[in-house]
Amino acid sequence: MGDGIAPRWQRFLGGLDAAVQRRVHLREQSIAQGKAPAGDVDALLGSQLAVVEAWNGAPVLFGQLDQALDELGGAAGLSHFESDLLAVLVAADIDPSLAVALDQLRPAGHQVDRPTIGAVLEVLGVANVEPAVRAGLRAGGALSRTGLMSVQGSGPFMGRTLVLPDRVAGHLLGDHQPDAELAPLLANAVPLDWPGGDDLTRYWQEGASLIWVHGPASAAGVSMAAGAAAQHGLEVITVDLSRAPAENLHAVVGAAVLETVLRGGVLIVVGLPVAETDHATPALLHRLSVARIPVVVVAETAWDPHWASWLPPMVAAPRLDEDDRRSLWAAHCDEPDRDLLALRVTPEEVRTVVDLARIDTGEITSQGLLTAARRLSDQAGVMRRADVTLDDLVLTPATRAGLEEMISWGRHRDAVLAQGPLMGKGRGRGIAALFAGGSGTGKTLAAQAVAGSLGLDLYQVDLASVVDKYIGEAEKRLARIFATAERLNCVLFFDEADSLFGARTAVQDAHDRYANLEVSYLLQRLEQFDGLVVLATNLRGNVDAAFTRRLHFILSFPEPDEAGRMSLWDTHLRNVAVFDPGDPVDTLALSAVDGLTGGVIRNVVLAAAFNAFGDGDGAVGQRHLVTALERELRKMGRRSSMLPGPRRALLEDVGAPGAR
Repeated sequence: MGDGIAPRWQRFLGGLDAAVQRRVHLREQSIAQGKAPAGDVDALLGSQLAVVEAWNGAPVLFGQLDQALDELGGAAGLSHFESDLLAVLVAADIDPSLAVALDQLRPAGHQVDRPTIGAVLEVLGVANVEPAVRAGLRAGGALSRTGLMSVQGSGPFMGRTLVLPDRVAGHLLGDHQPDAELAPLLANAVPLDWPGGDDLTRYWQEGASLIWVHGPASAAGVSMAAGAAAQHGLEVITVDLSRAPAENLHAVVGAAVLETVLRGGVLIVVGLPVAETDHATPALLHRLSVARIPVVVVAETAWDPHWASWLPPMVAAPRLDEDDRRSLWAAHCDEPDRDLLALRVTPEEVRTVVDLARIDTGEITSQGLLTAARRLSDQAGVMRRADVTLDDLVLTPATRAGLEEMISWGRHRDAVLAQGPLMGKGRGRGIAALFAGGSGTGKTLAAQAVAGSLGLDLYQVDLASVVDKYIGEAEKRLARIFATAERLNCVLFFDEADSLFGARTAVQDAHDRYANLEVSYLLQRLEQFDGLVVLATNLRGNVDAAFTRRLHFILSFPEPDEAGRMSLWDTHLRNVAVFDPGDPVDTLALSAVDGLTGGVIRNVVLAAAFNAFGDGDGAVGQRHLVTALERELRKMGRRSSMLPGPRRALLEDVGAPGAR
C-alpha cells in the first residue's frame, strides 16, 4: 500500500497505521488475559478496516488537496508542523474511515466526536514537549490567530479537542462561498487609483498589518485601498461592521479574518464602532492586528491612542471634488446635471445608485440617477425638496439680511474653500447656524427657505428616532445622520436643538456623564461636518456655550410687532379662496392682538376655513376668524377678554374700516 500517495499522506497514514496497530496489540493482550470484554474484537476489526480503507482511498481523495494545502500554508505563514496538523484535521473531516481510526486513539473515557491533541500528535509522531508543537497549538499561534483551527476544552492538554471550521474544509475542496454569517456584511469595493494608494503600498511592503485610513463619509478611502490592492493582484474582502449585531462583532471579525486568509487578500473594514462609549473597539482592533494579514480600517475619525499601546500607520482618505464626481458619473451617463454633481457620494455608492436606477427605469439618465441617489437617505430623518423662498417669510430686516448672507455663503462655499484651508486646518468645511426664537416665529420655514434658495433638500432630524435609552446608541444614529446629510448634500436641520445640544452639567452620576459625552460628540461632529447645518431652539440659553464658537450665524426670530402681524395676516389670508362679503375681514383689527406668532396666525386661518365649510358654503368671514382666534388664545393660556377693548369691538363689527 502507499503507491502514488504524496509523502505527506504516506507519513500521516503510516503514523496512523502504527498507532492503531499499537492499540490493537494492547487490546488483544487485554482480551487474552480476560481484562477486556470480548466485544472489543468488533472495535479492533473496525479500526483495522478503517485504516485499510484510508490507504486505498488516499490517492484519489487526498491528491487534490496537496496544492491547496501548500498554497494556504504559504499564505497563512504556517510552519511544517502546523501544515501537517491542518492536513490531519482536513483528512479526518472529509474521510469517515480516518475519523473512525482516529476515534480509536482518543483517551479512555473521553466522549468526544473530534480528534484530540494526543491522537493527532501520535499520528504525526511528535512529542507534546517540542517547542514547535506548543507554538503551533497555543492561542497566539498562526492556526489560532487566523481562525484556521481552534482548541477547545479545559482539561489536560493531550485530551483537548481540535476543531476545524467547515469553511476551511470547504475552501480546500473548492468551495469559495463565505460563511452565511459573513456574507450579508460583505460590500463591493470599486478599485480606483487615488492619491494615498502609494502610501498604502509602502506600508504593506514595510510589514504593516493594520493601516488606519480616515476621512469623511463621502471620501474615497475604500476605493483607494481596493485600488492599491488591485495593483498587486490581491483580492479585496470588504466587511461593513455597522450592519452586524453588537453581540456578534467578534465572531464576524473572526470570520472576515479567516476569509481573507483563505483568499490570500486584503481585508478592508468599515463601520468599526469608534464612539467613546464603544468598549468593544480595542478588542476588535487587537483581533485584527494579531491576524498578521493586510488590514485597512476606513473610519471617519482619526486613531484614538487609548485604543491600544501601539500606533498604526495613518493615511488620509482622498476627498472627491466636483471634477472627480463628474468623472465617476460620466462613466454611466452623458450629462450629469448640477444636482447630481452636488451629491457627495463614494465610488461604491455611485455603483449602487447606477444599479438601482437601471432596475427602476431600465435606462440610465441624470434624473433617474438623482432619484435613485435620494433613496440612500437615512430613515431617522425626513427628506423633502424645499420649495420655500425668503419672499414667503415675514422677517425683521436684520434676520432677513442674515439669511441672505447665509444663502450667499452656501452658494459660494466651494469657490472660497478652493483657495485654501480658510476654515482652519483640521476643521470641516461646513456652515453652521443657530435660529433662536419662540415657537411659531418662522424658524422651520426659514430653514426651508435657505434650502429652497440653494436648490437643496432639507433633512429634518426626527429627534425621537435619535434619543435612545441604551448608552452609545444616540451617537451611532447621529453619526449616520451626519454622514447621510454630507453624502446627499442636504441642509441638515435640528429642530428643538437644545434637547440634543444642551449645556453640559457637573457630573453627579452616570447619567450626567453619558449626557455630557453625547454633547461632546456633537461638538466634535459639528466641527467636522462638511455641509450646511441649522439648529433651531426656543431657548437659546439652554444651548451649550461651546457651540457658539462653532456657529457662523446666530439669527434671532423675535415675535412680530403690529406691522409684522399685519403682514402675516395678509400672507395667510391670501391663500383663502372665498370670503363672505356680508362679514368682511378686518386685518387691522386682527393685527392689534399682540403676542401672536406666524404659527398661531396660520392655525387661526386654517381653523376659520374649516369652520366656514362647517357652516355650509366655505366662505370665510370675520366671525370665523374671531372664534378661531379666541380658541388659540385659550390654548395659549390667555383669556379671550385679554383682547383690547376698542379692538375687540372692531373684531365683532362686521362693517369695520379696512375690512376685506
